[in-house]
Amino acid sequence: MHHNDPFAARVCPHCDGFATAAISCGFNGHGERIIAFMDCPACGGWGSVPRMPRHRFPSGATRPAAAISQAR
Repeated sequence: MHHNDPFAARVCPHCDGFATAAISCGFNGHGERIIAFMDCPACGGWGSVPRMPRHRFPSGATRPAAAISQAR
């Protein structure tokens, strides 16, 4: 059964779920490859971020009235 949880985690939009990348930095003096592992700064290497609930305005609009009046 599918539970519609509005606070469930979603895939990180910055790394698309590939949270850790291995970057080759060349070779050291012994001929061994130097590899740097970097984590996504947005999700911290988890690959997902928490889903934020949508803000609901009293009038049912998706934007506040001040933003709507400035857009016109």
